[in-house]
Amino acid sequence: MIKRYIKQTWAMLRQHKLFGALYIIGTAIPIAMTMIVITFQYIRVGAIYPEEHRDEIWITNRTHSRSWTGPIGLWVVKEWFYPMKGVQAVTAFGNNGEGKVLLPDSKASLQVQSKITDPGFFKVFDFDFLAGKPFTEADLANGNFRAVITASLSRRLFGTEQAVGKTFALDQIRFTVAGVVRDVSALTPLTHAQVYVPYSCFQKEENAMSRDNLMGPFIVCMRIPSGGGAAVQAYIEERNRLFQQMHQIKAPNYSYVQPPCPLWKYNVNNQSMEQDDNVSKALRLFGGLVLVFLLVPALNLSGMISSRMEGRLPEMGIYKAFGATRRYLLGQVLGENLVLTLLGGLVGLLLAWSVLVWGRSWIYNFIFPGIYLWNGPDVLVTADMLFSPWVFLSAFLICVVLNVASALIPAWNSLRSEIVYSLNQKK
Repeated sequence: MIKRYIKQTWAMLRQHKLFGALYIIGTAIPIAMTMIVITFQYIRVGAIYPEEHRDEIWITNRTHSRSWTGPIGLWVVKEWFYPMKGVQAVTAFGNNGEGKVLLPDSKASLQVQSKITDPGFFKVFDFDFLAGKPFTEADLANGNFRAVITASLSRRLFGTEQAVGKTFALDQIRFTVAGVVRDVSALTPLTHAQVYVPYSCFQKEENAMSRDNLMGPFIVCMRIPSGGGAAVQAYIEERNRLFQQMHQIKAPNYSYVQPPCPLWKYNVNNQSMEQDDNVSKALRLFGGLVLVFLLVPALNLSGMISSRMEGRLPEMGIYKAFGATRRYLLGQVLGENLVLTLLGGLVGLLLAWSVLVWGRSWIYNFIFPGIYLWNGPDVLVTADMLFSPWVFLSAFLICVVLNVASALIPAWNSLRSEIVYSLNQKK
């Protein structure tokens, strides 16, 4: 049956080239726009390296103190988060900003992004080590100048990814390479950097352990087994209560650490710790965009199909005269249009990928300004972002929905005509 639909569609395309071209183009453009939105959403919430277990990762990055809000202090990290039970791993990290790495010729420097973190960072997130391993707890405790760098930076500095034990200068501080990881895209800004170093290299213990202030430079992420998030939230709320009681703070919103939330909600809400209603608003917004992208072209295609069905009435009349049922003819029309829609969907998917790859320097910042491109003008777009099974499934379902929405009503109305009327349309 599928082979027959393909043959009939191919014959129709050869006879009616203009109709076929307009149908495919009219399908490709809305599907491309829809797939750009869906792919962008998948990058934010899907299993993207090195955040491949976003369903298990919880995050908190905010403390409230008087009229100020900011990241989390080191003493809170050490006394509240590191000792937590029921979590697989905990990490505290912060952006160390842009730094300059001295190139081998010692005459030029390369601007890089660096993060200060701990060994748990490489347990919470799924980094792919091409050489070496993370720096250790001993490196963190002793403030050893050890670093994990990305493969592209390793090749730029040393000409190879096997750079363990070699040294480089970051902002005039000499670091030894502990490990080399696969590059991280700026589209995962939480984990993106070229250099990862122990926070003890820069964070002074004596200045960061004041227990009167919750604020500091850190984001905290936890790898929590399924169903354990509520217990972690309750634990942080209890620590907040004890802190307020110790400092005789009576206003509950005066000084506290924001309880963690799932990482996918944090990403959907544009890197924010807002409540669930804002997350649902963001999801409804993108759902509305997808609906508009599909509804408008469906109406246009429906008009084209209706006009086309008028010209096919004699053909349908002959089929009916030989005993074909309305259900059979409807299936045939929908099948032929589905083949056309799938062709348009393939063209649209290729168009969407082209925009996402070749237009990577502007398209993501166009959708959400200032969130994804603060790391630089170029963006690494990886295969797992574009070739996910969920992306392909979404594209196929969109094609089916668009086909049914555009072809069902005009085909059904045309097939309701009597056999004699359909045959008399033959000129």
